[in-house]
Amino acid sequence: MKINILTLFPNMFDGFLTESIIKRAVDNKKVDINIKNLRDYSKNKHKQVDDTPYGGGAGMVLMCEPVFDAVEDIKKKNTKVIMMTPQGKQYDQKMAEKLSKEKDLLIICGHYEGFDERISSIVDEEISIGDYVLTGGEIPAMVLTDSITRLLPGVIEEESKDNDSFTDNLLDYPTYTKPREYRGMKVPDVLLSGDHKKIDEWRKEEQIKKTKEKRPDLINNRKRKTIGKYSLIEDTSKKQIVNLNMDNAYKFSPKKKGVFDVNKVMIVEPTFISKVAKKNLQKKLGSLLNQVQIVLNDETDDEGASYVLGELDRMKALIISLYAKYLDQEYLSLLMIKLDALKNEVALKEMEKIETVNYNKKGRSR
Repeated sequence: MKINILTLFPNMFDGFLTESIIKRAVDNKKVDINIKNLRDYSKNKHKQVDDTPYGGGAGMVLMCEPVFDAVEDIKKKNTKVIMMTPQGKQYDQKMAEKLSKEKDLLIICGHYEGFDERISSIVDEEISIGDYVLTGGEIPAMVLTDSITRLLPGVIEEESKDNDSFTDNLLDYPTYTKPREYRGMKVPDVLLSGDHKKIDEWRKEEQIKKTKEKRPDLINNRKRKTIGKYSLIEDTSKKQIVNLNMDNAYKFSPKKKGVFDVNKVMIVEPTFISKVAKKNLQKKLGSLLNQVQIVLNDETDDEGASYVLGELDRMKALIISLYAKYLDQEYLSLLMIKLDALKNEVALKEMEKIETVNYNKKGRSR
């Protein structure tokens, strides 16, 4: 890749280009970075490239002519021209990945009070690195160059890129090195276990946990597809197909709504399974509880009690066969005790009605 940077202050890039990963990438010919001095394109004997704004106002504005001349001189057929400006699209990892696929970039650094508005007509993209004010576009240009260069093939290890923060809108997982314990703080046991499958699972869980804690906006910004009241999150973090244990998966059929056609949904994450199972079970229990209350409060219903007793037995059988494996033992035990109590109450009510009927029959026979 070739990156040209057009700037008023080329010396600002001296340290940037001669240290660390950027220096190695240049030395190994993974990237060709050229710093172009905008003043070299000035036709003014004083090398002036800025002037006062029409209409008045503070500061100086970069002039059209030197910038146009520089772009026309540097730009090739496949060059993408980028202007660093506060009005540009906010930069993120996805943009870095997209730009790393380009062959030739020209980055224009703004300065002073900005660019003559007409300069935007010759650029392909306007980019901002954040909603704050800097003295010029040199530091933002370094940010782009660094984030793009490290993504080029052979610059850093592929595994490092796969685990970067913001991959799939998640922060990186926690990392540790020696010593194992420092000031009472220990390295998590799973990282010392040697079980790479468990380590991978732990790291993925920690990524989600850390993102929810520190950058919940990233979770909220993940791509979602709505199917009725259900929401599917587009997850591009899986680089290969993995085998999931479906034995304890929770299956249900979402309501069909909208343009998506999903017949079955299968949840495999245990904590989420428990929440969904409890929610669905509570709906069924709520309906059954209403029937129980009707029977207990209606003195004229002679058949309702028998029906509800049957429904209570069917509910217990359903919980044991379908829901029990998704519920914690304490919750399951309390639920069964509650159902037994309701069953006893309904049975007692039915017994009272039978005794009342028998008493009335005896009274009439006399």
